[in-house]
Amino acid sequence: MGCLGQLIRLVILVWVIRWLWGLVRELFVGGEARTESASAKRHRLEYIYHLMGLLGKIAKADGRVTEREIAGVERIFRELQLSGEELKLAQEAFREGKAEPETWRESAQALAEFCGNFEVRVVTFRFLARVACAEGDLPPQACEMLLGAAQIFGLPLALVQLILRPMMGGAAFASDSQRQRERVYQPREDAGAQRARDLALLGLAANATPEEIKRAYRQKVKELHPDRLQAQGLPETLLKQASDRMAEINAAYERLK
Repeated sequence: MGCLGQLIRLVILVWVIRWLWGLVRELFVGGEARTESASAKRHRLEYIYHLMGLLGKIAKADGRVTEREIAGVERIFRELQLSGEELKLAQEAFREGKAEPETWRESAQALAEFCGNFEVRVVTFRFLARVACAEGDLPPQACEMLLGAAQIFGLPLALVQLILRPMMGGAAFASDSQRQRERVYQPREDAGAQRARDLALLGLAANATPEEIKRAYRQKVKELHPDRLQAQGLPETLLKQASDRMAEINAAYERLK
């Protein structure tokens, strides 16, 4: 009986220790996970709010919002797979943005801060560009906002050119804005055009060294890692755009090696 009693007490002691350990994990580890989840959700909502607000300002840049621009924004809603709460917030932010297009610089600055790193800003800029070019053209007012946002985001003009050219569909330029548009669309004529484009995709200047290329590539792989993007609380569907961006970077790096 003495041995049996000791065995029973041992079993009870092990059970109590496991119960206490589970309680500690729930109070501290589980609580931390819940806090991180709440923080990620808040960050995601703020990102959506600032993105949609700036999209509203760009859409209203020339004083009117067209059906194609609205369709472009709604397509972004669907791509981001917004929840009911997020969709309501996005629609409200877009309406607010349209009401105050003159405050676009403040909105661009706030959005740049929420993007976190360079590569998320590139992915985000593509959304802005799609709405700005919804008509297959780029009105002067929208061009000014877009180039200003690119500057605030820290995107080099060569990269902006590569993003915008496929969105234009060969539309003609109005004579009164020719000079401004040429800043964006002027094609490169030199023999090293492909190398210049690949360097632009990596965010590098034409005279970048092999060491700078390798360093930039490694940094972008780090910034575009899915785990890192998810930890920032950004919409999960942004991972698809980030994956496409990583494919571009990989191809460019292979050509540059």
